[in-house]
This record gives sequence, C-alpha cells and structure tokens, in this order.
Amino acid sequence: MKRIINITILISCLIISLISCEIDNYEGPNASFYGSIIDNETGALVGTELINGSTIRAFEQGFETPVAQTWLIKNTGEFRNDMVFAGTYNFDLSNGNFYPISVENFKINSGDNQHDFRVTPYIRIKNVNISHSNNQIIATFSLEAGEPEVKVKSIRLYAFTDMHVGENIKFSTSGTNFLQNFSPSKTIDNSVYTLTIELGENENHFKYNRNYYFRIGALADVTGVGTVRHNYSTVEVIPL
Repeated sequence: MKRIINITILISCLIISLISCEIDNYEGPNASFYGSIIDNETGALVGTELINGSTIRAFEQGFETPVAQTWLIKNTGEFRNDMVFAGTYNFDLSNGNFYPISVENFKINSGDNQHDFRVTPYIRIKNVNISHSNNQIIATFSLEAGEPEVKVKSIRLYAFTDMHVGENIKFSTSGTNFLQNFSPSKTIDNSVYTLTIELGENENHFKYNRNYYFRIGALADVTGVGTVRHNYSTVEVIPL
C-alpha cells in the first residue's frame, strides 16, 4: 500500500510539472514596431521627451476589453518597441505636443514593422541658433503655429548634462533671461526671440569641462485637445 501511495504521489508531481512547463512555454513577443513622429507639413521629426512626453497608446484587438499599452517616444521623435505581439492594433496618439490622431485596425506582422505617424505639431520652433559667446549661452529662434488658433504660453532655454534635456530633465538655472511666460498667452507671429543663460550666475551647474546639452521648448495654448505638452527644437551640444 505504501508503494502504491508513493507511486501515486510521483505521478501527481509529474503531471504538475508537465502543466507548469506548458504554462511557461507560451510564445513570447514576436514582433518589433518602430518609426518616427513626422511633421506632415515640413517632414521634420517632432521631438518630445521621455519623461511625461508624447506617447503612443496601443490597443491590441481580439479581446473583449482591449487594455491600453503605453509605448514611449524618444526625445528625437523616433520610437521603437521590440517586445510586441503580432496582431491587429488600434493606436491613439493624444495628450502630446501635436493634434491628436488615431489609427484603427493596423496590422503588425511577426518580425520588423516600420511605420511613421504624420501629425501637426502645435508649435514649430524655427530658425534656431544656440551658441556660446561672452560667458553666455544665447538662443535665437522664431515660432510658427501648427494651426491659426494656437497661441504660446511660455518659452524656455533648457540646459543639462545629457541629450534628454527638456521640461522634466533640466538644470534649475538662475537668472531672468532664460525663460519668458506670456499672460495672457501670446499670438504667434513673425517675432524673433532671444533667450540667454548667464554662465557666471550658474557656475554650480557648469563647473566641469565637458559637453552640455541645450534645447528650446515652447508650451502651446490650445483648447479642446486634452493635455498639451511642450514642443522642442533639436538638441544642441556645446563644450564648455
């Protein structure tokens, strides 16, 4: 009897092991999805920031209640996700720095999948020049509204020690010329703006000889589109 009991226990353990193996051997992600966020007028990348920036919300179809997956967009405006399951997806790109868009029934196949989303940014930062002169970082630029109703709330010259510089990753610079707030929000016209960071007032941030990263940001004022995030210029690297 004892032998029979031991055999029964052994068989039960083997069955449990086989079941566990079946659960652990589900196929993993089998696709990559990558591309860019492109300005549909200029063809330029629409940059953002990794922390609290623009994102792609992906809804895999085939479920009773699809759950949103949040896929990040790099600060350059490019994106890549190598952990995707092949299938049909709906995409929602809203609460960013461009007018919301949606894409339905997009087929992602196993392997590599490239796709560019073409959008209208709220603000284009144009004619950018960021330079080092006379112990200052000087930025000059102009703005262009993506649509006529867009106004600008604020502009800022950001600085940091790496390429992810932006509203959420920046030095808390001192001075009065690196930031302009507009109240009420300002109509966007052909004005040329100048922002400066006084290096002498910010020695605690720029105390090492190395590359520093600078970027201009502008926050739009536009209603009926959800959360509005900053638009950015490309990053400028300056050795100090």
